[in-house]
Amino acid sequence: MRNQTLRALLIALLGLLAILPVKAFSAGPGTSAATFLQLGFGARPLALGEAYVAMADDASAMHYNPAGLALPARALAVGERRRFEMMASHAMHIQDIRLSQLGLMARPWGVSLTHLQLGGIERRTSETAQPEGHFGASDLMLGFSYGRTLGLWGTGITIKTVRQSIGEYSASAWAADFGVLRRFKSYPVSFGASVVNVGQKVTFIEEGFSLPSALRVGATYGMSKNFPHALSLQIEKPRDGALNLRLGMEYLGFGPFALRAGYRTVSSVQRSAALGKALGSQAPGLSEFYGMFLGTGFRSKFGNLDYTLLPYGELGNAHRLSFSLQFGKSAETGAVGVFR
Repeated sequence: MRNQTLRALLIALLGLLAILPVKAFSAGPGTSAATFLQLGFGARPLALGEAYVAMADDASAMHYNPAGLALPARALAVGERRRFEMMASHAMHIQDIRLSQLGLMARPWGVSLTHLQLGGIERRTSETAQPEGHFGASDLMLGFSYGRTLGLWGTGITIKTVRQSIGEYSASAWAADFGVLRRFKSYPVSFGASVVNVGQKVTFIEEGFSLPSALRVGATYGMSKNFPHALSLQIEKPRDGALNLRLGMEYLGFGPFALRAGYRTVSSVQRSAALGKALGSQAPGLSEFYGMFLGTGFRSKFGNLDYTLLPYGELGNAHRLSFSLQFGKSAETGAVGVFR
């Protein structure tokens, strides 16, 4: 009876992932609110082109696929798995945008926080040479995640509250993420899917805007004892954009150091606009590699330090830095879905 119930729940969740795109993922560009939710979570997933839905093995799982909380983490480079995991991240983003993130997990539970702040926006109510003043904008997301195994699958959910403020106006909304994840014991392969940012509209004054929901489906090869590296492939359909393909690679063959690279497909129109070609200009240096991601990491028993470079075309480059740490008593290692 219990197995039938678990199977029914899993089928229902997979059915939800298949049905939602019909109505929730067909809007045009620039029609979503709270776009800060599209800026990723942590440096490591970004370096992999955010092809992370089938990896989801650290605190970033709360953002990409909460089903990762149902399954055990990969062991540290030195020492055993620990029950608690903390991650702090900060972005030196384009246009002086400040983005800070914090995640804390005690599997299968987790809590995550994202805060974005931008100041110095010029205030004008008429056509004047000098601004009448300046104001700021900020975004906040607080999420609570839970994962549970259903048969051989990991499943997870994140419930989040989103708040946006610009000048003297503010608006809030509730949303949820759902995910499934399957790791195989006999083969170093995992499959994952998630639907994120499904919920209320963000209403400023009298007009409401939908959240940037997205559907992600992906597969990862590796992350095993014999092949600790990772090759990841993901297909993503955002609500307000075209279907895109994401590729990620992580190489752990240099002792405590990790090398990562990722790529995301973009349309020719989007790429031309980002590089400034539509205006007759050209993005300088590394900024020209729009759609590519490069990163590195250092792993030790004291924690992991990760860095990612994100070219944004003519707008310049963004930098993401993260520190993660596992602590507490040793975690159990006999859960379903551990690569051998």
